Amino acid sequence: MPTSTPFMGGFIKMDFHVHTPVSYCYDDNMSPELGLRTQPEHIVQAAVEAGLDAMVVSDHNAVTNIKPMQAAAAGTNLVIFPAIELTTTGGHLLAIFDPEDDVDHMARLLDRLEFPESESGNGSYSTHFWLDECARAVVDFGGLAIAAHIDREPRGFVAGYFERDIKKRIHGSDFLAGLEITDPRGKPDWEQGKVRHYTKPYPVVQGSDAHGHAEVGRRPTHLYVTELTLKGFRDAFANYQDFVKFPKELERETALTD
Repeated sequence: MPTSTPFMGGFIKMDFHVHTPVSYCYDDNMSPELGLRTQPEHIVQAAVEAGLDAMVVSDHNAVTNIKPMQAAAAGTNLVIFPAIELTTTGGHLLAIFDPEDDVDHMARLLDRLEFPESESGNGSYSTHFWLDECARAVVDFGGLAIAAHIDREPRGFVAGYFERDIKKRIHGSDFLAGLEITDPRGKPDWEQGKVRHYTKPYPVVQGSDAHGHAEVGRRPTHLYVTELTLKGFRDAFANYQDFVKFPKELERETALTD
């Protein structure tokens, strides 16, 4: 693996949504007969081979594999952003933190939202707090809140099985920094607030939602950042029309300038 080199700024290729075997729904756990035994090094190697500069490690309601993943990435150019995929009332929420943030601090967020340690990794266990309430807590803890796979049943809030008025309230939250989608064709409409009933414009990202290391990097997002921190993300989101791109968008724009 390559040795770490300083980041000088520019477009990065990243995966906003990666799980590890800590999540109950990971391939190792869903198909134990395969004897997969995925290690952090396998996931990091897959990310490096996919050409990623950064990835968000976001197990369900858990932080236990963040330090091992960061240790596995040491000595590479891959930056691990620690995160939690929170199962809230209303849908899944990515709570993303800075690479240097304390894992114990993130664990206190789980405590605040009343996730029992016994349910760590269980994406089916939901806090009683609504998604927008959890987004506020994430921001209070210094994190970045992104509503996860909003267009996918049943855990994306737009596709969720509850009242539209609540969905509109969640979508209008002042504490959501962005939206994750799974169908890239919807990106322009979500960015411009042109989706029926959901008129607030947002930065839009995509992620692999990898539940096996072979899936890492399959839906990358390109961000133009000056630093590999949450501040870099926030600055890119503030100019998302130019600084947050899906691969085909970036390819088209690069071709036009060549």
